[in-house]
Amino acid sequence: MERGEGRPALAFYQSAAADAEQRGARVDAGTAHACVAFVAVRLSEIQKALASGRKALDLLRDEPNLSNDQMGLMVSIYSVLGSAYRNAGDRPQARKWYEEGLAYARSTVSPQRRGAAMWVAGMLRQIAQITYQEHDYTDARDRAQEAATLAEHFLGGAPPRTNPRAIDNGRRQAAESLALLAKAQLALGDKDAAEAALKRAGQYSRLVGLVEVDLDILTTAGQVALARNDFAAALSEFQKALPQAERIGRVGTLVQLHQLEARSYAGLGRPADALTSLRRSMDLIEEIRGTLQESSLRSGYVEDKQGIYQFAVRMALRTRNSADAFAFAERARARAFLDLLGNSTTLSKGRTRALVQEEVQLRARLAEAQALASDSDGGEARRAKEAVEAADRDYRAFLERVRKENVEQASLMTVEPVTLAEIQGLLPEGTTLVEYLVGVTDIVVWIVERHRARALTVRSARADLVARVRALRTAIADQAPVADIESQATALYDVLLAPARAEIRGSRLLIVPHDVLHYLPFAALRSPIGHWLVEDYAIATLPSASVLKYLAAKTETSGARPLALGNPDVGSALNLRYAEREARAVGEAYPGTTVLVRAEASEARVKALAAGAGLLHFATHAELNENEPMSSALLLTPGEGEDGRLEVRELFGLDLHARLVVLSACETGLGKLSRGDDLVGLQRAFLYAGTPAVVTTFWKVDDRASFVLMREFYVRLKTAAPGEALSLAQRETLRQFPHPFAWAAYGLTGAPW
Repeated sequence: MERGEGRPALAFYQSAAADAEQRGARVDAGTAHACVAFVAVRLSEIQKALASGRKALDLLRDEPNLSNDQMGLMVSIYSVLGSAYRNAGDRPQARKWYEEGLAYARSTVSPQRRGAAMWVAGMLRQIAQITYQEHDYTDARDRAQEAATLAEHFLGGAPPRTNPRAIDNGRRQAAESLALLAKAQLALGDKDAAEAALKRAGQYSRLVGLVEVDLDILTTAGQVALARNDFAAALSEFQKALPQAERIGRVGTLVQLHQLEARSYAGLGRPADALTSLRRSMDLIEEIRGTLQESSLRSGYVEDKQGIYQFAVRMALRTRNSADAFAFAERARARAFLDLLGNSTTLSKGRTRALVQEEVQLRARLAEAQALASDSDGGEARRAKEAVEAADRDYRAFLERVRKENVEQASLMTVEPVTLAEIQGLLPEGTTLVEYLVGVTDIVVWIVERHRARALTVRSARADLVARVRALRTAIADQAPVADIESQATALYDVLLAPARAEIRGSRLLIVPHDVLHYLPFAALRSPIGHWLVEDYAIATLPSASVLKYLAAKTETSGARPLALGNPDVGSALNLRYAEREARAVGEAYPGTTVLVRAEASEARVKALAAGAGLLHFATHAELNENEPMSSALLLTPGEGEDGRLEVRELFGLDLHARLVVLSACETGLGKLSRGDDLVGLQRAFLYAGTPAVVTTFWKVDDRASFVLMREFYVRLKTAAPGEALSLAQRETLRQFPHPFAWAAYGLTGAPW
C-alpha cells in the first residue's frame, strides 16, 4: 500500500485465501481474508472489504488457542469491518463493529498480553472517528486523547528490547490518535490546540514513515489553515497531499481532498477552479458507489456526500451557470432516489428482467477480468488487459443499448442527470417548474418554463424552515382555528413563493420539493391577497425533475376500464364507512369500472387485475414503515396465499399501464426521507411500476370530506387533466369544508397532464 502496489497485494491475498481454504487451513485462510479486507478498504473496495472481513471473522472467531498475533488480528478484523461501514456512510453498523472490537480487546486480550493496550487504543480511536462524524466533538476529543495517552504511555514504558514492530505500531497509534485529536479540537474552535496536537503527531509519523499517516496530518493541517481563512496555505497543504493519495490509491481520501481543495479555491475567489475540483470529487463518489451491491450502503454512501453536491451548485451559481447548477442538484437528487429504491435486480419488472440479468452477467465478467489482470505479468498481463478492455467495451455497449430500449432501467444502472434544456423541452406552455434546494442558511430556487429559466437564492435558515413546516402541518392536523393556519401559511408563502412569483407566467405549477419541503402541503400556502395557492394554480409535484422524461412516455393509456377498491375487510377497528361509497362513486362516474369492496377488495384480486386497469383507485388504509420504507403497504383483504399487505417492494415488481393511481388512504404520500433528498413511499413505487401520476395524502384524511373531494375529482377528470381535475375538486371541496384539513391533504405526484 505504501508503495502504491495495493492492487497486486490484493490479488496476492485473494489467491492465498483461496489456496488455504482448498487445503482446509482455517487459520491461514482467515488471516489471508483479513489481509484482503485491510487492503480492500484502503482501495475503497468496500463491498469486498465487508465480504472478506466477515469471512475472516467466521474462520477465526471460534478457533482455540490463538497466538498473540492472531488475537491482535481479530481486533483488526473488527476494526476493518467498522471502517468499511463508516466509509459507506453507515455509522450505526460501524459503531457496532468497533464496540465489539473494543470489548474483545479489553476482555479477551488486555489482562493477558503486553501491548494489548495498543489494540484498545486503536478501537478507541475508531469510535472517536464515529463520534466526530456525528458532530459529538467533545466525545471524539476525549476518546482520541485517551487513545493517544495509551500509545504514548506504552512507548514511554517499553523495555529496550521491545520488538521494533510493536514500537512502530505504538508510534502509528500515537500519530493517528493525535491527528484525530487535532481535528476534534479544531471542530471545537481551539485552533492552537489543534496545531500543537498535529506537531506531536508529525514527530511520531516521521519516525514511522507511513504515507497514510502523513496524509491525515497534511489534510488536517490544511483544515486548520482553512479555519484561519488562510486559503493559500490550505491549498498548498491539500495539493501536497493529493499526489500521495493518488499514488497509494486512497480514493476515499481523494474525494475529501478535492472537496477541501475546492473550498480553498472558493476562498481565493476562484469558483471556476473550485468547480473543476468538485467535478473530480463527484466522479470518484459515483465510481465508488457503483461498486456497492447492498442498496442500503449505496444510499448511505451518497447521503454522506451531499455537501459536495450542494457546494457544487453554489459554485456554479457564482460562475453564473444556472444550467450546471441545476444539473448538479438533479445529479444528487436523482442518484439518492435510485439508490434508495435498491439495486436493479430487486426492482426488475417483467419487461426488464432480461436486461437486469444480462447486466449482472456483464458486470461479473468485467470484475473477473479486472481481478485476473491485477495478478498477471508478462504476456499474461497483456492478454488480461485486453480481456478487461473487451469486457468494459461490451458493458458500455450494453448500457448504450439499454438507453435506447428502456431509458428508465438505464437510470438504475448509471447516473443519467437531466439537463435544463431537456426539462424545458418537456414542459408544455403554461406550466412552470419550481425546484428547491434547501441549504443550511439559504434556499436555491429554480423557476423553469419552456422558453426561459432563472435561479435565485433566498436567505432562510433550514432550522427555521423545518420549524415552520412542522408548525403548519401540526396546526392543520389538529384543526386549529383557520385564522392561525392562514397566518402560518402566509409566512411560508413569503419565503417559498413570493420571491419567485414575478417569474411565474403559467397557471400550472410543477413543484420539485427538497428536504423538509417534501412534507409541505403546497396547496395550503396562502398569498398576501388571501388566496390559497390551489385557488390560483393547478399544482403537482415531482420527486426530481429527471423523472419527468420517464413519465412523459407513460401518459398514453389503452383506455382499459378502471379498477376501484374500497374499505377492504381488515377488521372492524379499521372500517372506513365512506370508502365503499367512494369506490362506488368511481363506478358511477365511469361505467364498466370493476368495483371491489370488503372481502372482494383483496390483495390477490389487485395483483390479478391491476396490470389490465386504465385507472386504479384505492380507498383503503395504509401502513407506513419509516425505518424500512420498502415494507410500507396498502392494507387489503388477505387470502389466496396473500397476507393482505400490498408492500412497496411488491409494487416495484408490477407492470402497470394505468394513466393514474389514486391512493385515497391515510398518509400515502409519506415515506423515509434521505439527506440525498428523496422519499421512498407508495407514490414512488407506482411511478416506477408504470403509472405517470399518483394522487396521495399527507395526513389521516376525513372520511366524509374525502368522499366529497373524490366524487368531484372524478367528475372533472372526464374533461380535465389529472392535475387540473384535482385542483378543481379541492376548490369545490374547500367551499363545503373551508378548513384545510379537509382538502389540503391531497396532492398529485408525477406528470399532471
